[in-house]
Amino acid sequence: MSSALRNFYPIRKAFRLSPLVIALALISPFHTNAAEQSEKIEQSENVATQTHRFHRDHILGTSLDVVVQGVSKQDAKLALEVIQKEISQLDQVLSTWRNDSEITALNNNKQGKVSAELFEVIAACETWRDKTCGAFDARLGQLITLWEQSQGVVKLDEAMRTHVLNQLQSDSVKLDVEQHSITMDSAVKFAPDAYAKGYIIDRALVAARKAVPSIEGLLVDIGGDIRVWGNAPQKEGWKIGVQDAFVHNDNSAPQQVLNLNDQAIAFSGQGYRTLAGQSHLLDPKTGMPVQQVEQCVVVGTCAADADALATALAAMTPSEGLELIETLIGYEAKVTLSNGQVHQSSGWNSLVQMPQNVEMRTVASQSSAKWPAGYQAVIDLSIPKIAVEKYRAPYVSVWVTDANKQIVRTLAVWGKDEKWINSNYVWWRRYGRQMPNLDAVAKPSRQPGQYKLAWDGKDETGKAVAAGKYLIHIETSREHGDHSYQTFDLDVKAKGSNQTLPAQREIGTVKLHFQKVN
Repeated sequence: MSSALRNFYPIRKAFRLSPLVIALALISPFHTNAAEQSEKIEQSENVATQTHRFHRDHILGTSLDVVVQGVSKQDAKLALEVIQKEISQLDQVLSTWRNDSEITALNNNKQGKVSAELFEVIAACETWRDKTCGAFDARLGQLITLWEQSQGVVKLDEAMRTHVLNQLQSDSVKLDVEQHSITMDSAVKFAPDAYAKGYIIDRALVAARKAVPSIEGLLVDIGGDIRVWGNAPQKEGWKIGVQDAFVHNDNSAPQQVLNLNDQAIAFSGQGYRTLAGQSHLLDPKTGMPVQQVEQCVVVGTCAADADALATALAAMTPSEGLELIETLIGYEAKVTLSNGQVHQSSGWNSLVQMPQNVEMRTVASQSSAKWPAGYQAVIDLSIPKIAVEKYRAPYVSVWVTDANKQIVRTLAVWGKDEKWINSNYVWWRRYGRQMPNLDAVAKPSRQPGQYKLAWDGKDETGKAVAAGKYLIHIETSREHGDHSYQTFDLDVKAKGSNQTLPAQREIGTVKLHFQKVN
């Protein structure tokens, strides 16, 4: 194996690269000299805040950074000790790079009763394999080994890749929940690194909180994947910087700063480590290195799941990946393709911390820019008649959000059957399930024909909104039919505009007219 591969951390993502993140809460995020890399504890000048920062190298083959809030120096040290102990114990269970680990024994024996931790990780990996339609797959250990042996100098033989992938069928792994036993076919070799690192972070944070209940805030960062909880050194939240996807050095300024609270962040993509010009991230469907995605960033409530999602999104098209993210409560993502295109989920901008001067200019601008008098946004849509047996009218949801994807107004929800209303999952997951007056909003489904909706610039409470940028969302689904989701970008100002969205299978051409009506 090449020295480049050996430099990866023991709990490695399956050909994942070093994440491109800066934890701005850390006193020295880059650790550029030997003195800074040595064991140290730094305490803020504000004694009342009691912020303690720790840095350790050679943890899972990478570095560990911990920030502890609101306790004494002694208790902060205890929290760090507990975190390191938890990491060490789970490394013994989950590291595929240790000959004496529990998962190595399972991969060698192909069956056996395993610990609760290993069973939980493998079961979660299998669940994410199903949820992502195979874009995340922890069964690829054998294929990863073959790529390492070839050192990426030449493409792995297609026949060999196909042979290995064909053996990884859905029934090649059997889990017995009651016995905590796992049985797998000979072709399966688990490499759950793209879930395990986040799992270790989650467990370490929980262990520290349990050991030191008085902790008021905590950050655990292993190699750039991070989980934060509680009070941050900055009152408004934990500041986590995200580097530009194409800047592959550790001491560059972040492209964006995110404001996180009780959340996790994980990264995947090509990054700045490659093997003979090949990405270290494999596409589970082809067995080839992923090339189209430069960086995936996922923010969520759990480091383990964010970890798995970041890896899955790198092997999915942006539309497929973000469609999955939109169905998950509490998760947002940003995907940067190798050609420079950027795709992000509907709530990503709500995480971004804007500089104070920019924020002040925005507020001042909005305060003086009112919704132009007499203007409305008029939406023309048609429901086509589809010649299928037992046709059911589609469910249609139309709503307005601001530039940060916060709900402003729900214009239409056509379809009231509880069994099917959540089929429009983008609207339902983010807004519908939280609406107390849903019965008053939802109306019966509309039959094929032409329909018109209008937005008069008022929010759900009837209050006029300011001029500025908004999004109009149109989502449709039909029982035994297809699902579609489209958006208009609407820049509200005293000037008319017209836009058109192409027809989908369940809905015809949609037109948006921003116009003065009186």
